[in-house]
Amino acid sequence: MVLVPPREAPPQSSEDSSSVVETDNGYFAIFDGHAGTFAAEWCGKKLHLILEEVMRKSPTTPVPELLDQTFTSVDQQLEKLPVKNSGCTAVTAVLRWEDRVPNSQSATGSSALGPAAVAATKADTNSENIETPTQATAGASGVLPKLQDKASRQRVLYTANVGDARIVLCRNGKALRLSYDHKGSDENEGRRVANAGGLILNNRVNGVLAVTRALGDAYLKDLVTGHPYTTETVIQPDADEFIILACDGLWDVCSDQESVDLIRNVQDAQHASKILVDHALARFSTDNLSCMVIRLDSNRVKDLINNNTELIGVDGDPHTKVAGGVSEADKIVEKAQKDIVSSGLADNPAAAEKANEETLQRMASSNHKQEPGPEVSIKENNDLPSVDILSPNRIPDNPSGSTQ
Repeated sequence: MVLVPPREAPPQSSEDSSSVVETDNGYFAIFDGHAGTFAAEWCGKKLHLILEEVMRKSPTTPVPELLDQTFTSVDQQLEKLPVKNSGCTAVTAVLRWEDRVPNSQSATGSSALGPAAVAATKADTNSENIETPTQATAGASGVLPKLQDKASRQRVLYTANVGDARIVLCRNGKALRLSYDHKGSDENEGRRVANAGGLILNNRVNGVLAVTRALGDAYLKDLVTGHPYTTETVIQPDADEFIILACDGLWDVCSDQESVDLIRNVQDAQHASKILVDHALARFSTDNLSCMVIRLDSNRVKDLINNNTELIGVDGDPHTKVAGGVSEADKIVEKAQKDIVSSGLADNPAAAEKANEETLQRMASSNHKQEPGPEVSIKENNDLPSVDILSPNRIPDNPSGSTQ
């Protein structure tokens, strides 16, 4: 999956950094810094690039595992940077279209087609004792068509967070929390810190840091892990209305349900986020305040599910590339060609060719402006935290998945 480089929010006087992508396949994130802005700003510029690379290298790996690998890689790279005491909490969300097949073993009731095909092939391979690559490939090619016949297109929301930045989904007017607050006051997290040799004093790790999970904070890395809490939710077009991402400056003075009630009837997402920030300020919130609201277009979701709307394919993502789909680059070129016709350049081949070249140069220049991401270093870890997968029909208000 190729993630569009995030658009930075307007500068704020806090230590928060936010990143947004506005496409059918979306990436959204808020990073709340402590001990300076370095870690939050670094993650805002780099985390999506690392996630993109991880997804490209392992297209059949479940997304929650890829998010865990990404957070771990980011944490490792922050440790190598000179500012050892800077850190940040993080909440990220990935929205994407997938062809999914029924799976009774999954809490969501379905699995993405790619990972499901791999799992089914492995099961067949184990049962038939297939040992040669040729036979294994033949097994995969035989399983995939069967799964494709059962597949349906669905939009899936994947989330990951460390610290107390939070994400809330509004489903039929009810607030459903899709993150976990990693604080010293949490019993499970306190036990984990104690088992690692640390202390919780005044609800802070070693009496210093209020959160028990974060990116950065190299001086406390033995105790403050970067492994995220992850969720997977299949979007229900008739029920799911919008998503709120915000740092603790909002949640310290506003409950999940109250935040949903405040903006449920506000259609403009920008205005809705301002309402939440103003509400927190009116409640005398003294912490960093960043808030993002993403409204879900239920009609478009239904159209795409029913194949009434052409889905833009995404390079490198087998789950969203569909027959007849086109890339974002092709869309840009197509628009440029239409502009040429409408401007009368079609009758002047030389001028049209020059305009075409200028368009392609602008595209190339835009791509080169993107700051290259750091080298991705992913170390295999057999002790990764359990992936919490949420049922679309039953999401607790405060999920209590495995948080080792």
